[in-house]
Amino acid sequence: MSGGARKRTLYVGGLEEQVDEELLHAAFIPFGNINEVQIPKDFKENTNRGFGFIEYTNDEDAAEAMDNMDGAELLGRVLRVNVAKPLKAKLGASKPVWSTEEWLQNSLKEDQALADAQEDADDLTPMEDPAVLAAKQKGLMV
Repeated sequence: MSGGARKRTLYVGGLEEQVDEELLHAAFIPFGNINEVQIPKDFKENTNRGFGFIEYTNDEDAAEAMDNMDGAELLGRVLRVNVAKPLKAKLGASKPVWSTEEWLQNSLKEDQALADAQEDADDLTPMEDPAVLAAKQKGLMV
């Protein structure tokens, strides 16, 4: 996404659960031509996640919408409207946890500790009660 496209895309927060893309489009169309309206869904609850994105065809319309709609009310909720920021990848988020040397070393230590504990447990023989040993010697127990 180019720098200009970022300034044309607005983040709209504070949406009520009943707000859909059609209603959001209708609320923001007075400020200029809209390319796209997106409202991410919570698929478990089948509702919106409380925010959405609106992409205008030009920067000036987006700026005007932001100036006029930030703090406005829609279905009883106050909207927060800002220029949308690109999604930032968290440090290491694109790598699996096992790709780091630290995780690998810790995992190997845990595996070795478990193996040592199992080996120690295998070497142990249960202690028997002297009465049970005497009974076995007399042939009373197997």
